Amino acid sequence: MLIFVAGIILVVVKCYLIENQKMTKVHILKFPLMLTGSGVAGKNYILPEGTTLYLDQAFPEGFVRYKLYVNVEGVDLPSETLNDPTMIDPITAYPVGNLELKKLLSEYPMTKDELASILKSGLLSKDEIKELLSEYSK
Repeated sequence: MLIFVAGIILVVVKCYLIENQKMTKVHILKFPLMLTGSGVAGKNYILPEGTTLYLDQAFPEGFVRYKLYVNVEGVDLPSETLNDPTMIDPITAYPVGNLELKKLLSEYPMTKDELASILKSGLLSKDEIKELLSEYSK
């Protein structure tokens, strides 16, 4: 009888743990995103295709916050304690549009794969792609 009760308790505890286990949700970028904010205004940076973004929180204002993990090698970056741990200074990532792509092509060392991925994203119209390619094929 004691073994039976212990078995039931183990099953209940296991079900509770499985039900309350927080699953990590991720998004793997299918195309590059532009980055702006935190002092990088006016400069072009790309978050590459294949980058894994970890879901943090969706906001009623219409944006979703993701976490990005970066391995830093070859330099010791000192950490500091925030006075207000709720203070977050995020950068913004958004799809590459026609105007941004023109600027990237003229200023950013973009690879053929990055360009192909942006063009395949479906965020630019066929007319915008034709215009862009004819402009840069001259």
